[in-house]
Amino acid sequence: MRSGLQNTFHKLRAGVAVLFIAPLFSFPILAEAYAREEWDISLYPNGHDFAFTIVHDADSSYSQRLAPLFEAFDKLGFKITATAFAFWAQWANNGEIWSKWNKSSDKDSRFSAPKAVPLTDKNEREFYRALATRGHEIGMHSPSDTSDTRKDLIRAFEYFKHVFDHYPKVYVEHSSGSNKEAQSYEGSNPASIYYSSDLLNRYGSWIWVDGPGALPDKTHEHFYDIIAANGSPFSRFALERYGINKGFMRTGKWTESTGEGFLEWYSEKNIDSLEKNRGMALVYTHLDSKWLDPQTRKIRSSIENRLRYLASKHGWFASAGTILDRAQAVSRLKLESSERFLKIANTSRERIDGLTIISNRGRGLRSGDKTWRPALRGEIVVGTILPGETLSFTTM
Repeated sequence: MRSGLQNTFHKLRAGVAVLFIAPLFSFPILAEAYAREEWDISLYPNGHDFAFTIVHDADSSYSQRLAPLFEAFDKLGFKITATAFAFWAQWANNGEIWSKWNKSSDKDSRFSAPKAVPLTDKNEREFYRALATRGHEIGMHSPSDTSDTRKDLIRAFEYFKHVFDHYPKVYVEHSSGSNKEAQSYEGSNPASIYYSSDLLNRYGSWIWVDGPGALPDKTHEHFYDIIAANGSPFSRFALERYGINKGFMRTGKWTESTGEGFLEWYSEKNIDSLEKNRGMALVYTHLDSKWLDPQTRKIRSSIENRLRYLASKHGWFASAGTILDRAQAVSRLKLESSERFLKIANTSRERIDGLTIISNRGRGLRSGDKTWRPALRGEIVVGTILPGETLSFTTM
């Protein structure tokens, strides 16, 4: 698998290589042999070798069970995306069941029993607000743990904005088998009261569509790396099937979306592969399930050790929305090169910081009196490129 940005294609004219970073949802046409002689643009800032984050599903979430996990994430430098329900599920009787647990004298029950506690619960709301101030990203996992009408969805987005002062950057569908607003159920049917496709596009979130196309093929050798398995983090399936403009995919497998699954998917061997291939992991998991040691109520030592191994690498450990935004911005860059020059044009309205060029032949760059030499793996951090700006270099 080729290292570097995968959604690219090349054109050769009169000895000049023109590398267009493909628009959003364009998929790769790769020239492996030629790529080894060319320059590339990294998806990641400041010379990072790969990107890794967790996109947590809130199915059974409760803040007291999540808190010790986030303490470990903070300690190791991981900023993840944690989704939350906005409202109580119908089966929770507007929180009545949780209220009984909360008043129980059984401490174990109060810790383990609550499920799908939403943002409308004051303590839960403050927990997620605190996570946001610590640099984590809060997304929405459907309005509730049951089917929600179009009106419910609008109300949920507005409530989320009321809580966090912005709409969710990431929206993750809950079960397409039970929530009727899911795209593969009734969410893509304009005649249904659960129709939601246009709303998801309207609010501008990155959308994870549950069901087919949501994860890589489980038989793919690199299912843990969305770049290797899909060519980009973007979901062509969500666009073509449902018209979702900002659909994305996650990494992993449907089975074992737990702490056990994480240990299996992200073995040291697979982490090394992710690093080597400049890959991207947007990990599909449920943090409530088998991430905690039931005795200590802290993160399992085996998982913490695996995360520590990850943290020892030169990875970019940002939230999913941040990673996806950058991938989209980088996809709009245009690169031209020859034996003597390199030009990068930013055709978008986005400022890109920490822009990193990969020198596949170990050559350096010069602009004016400034010179850049490639790092060990060919990385050259050239800095910021502004909207509409073109950076020009002499190749060395």
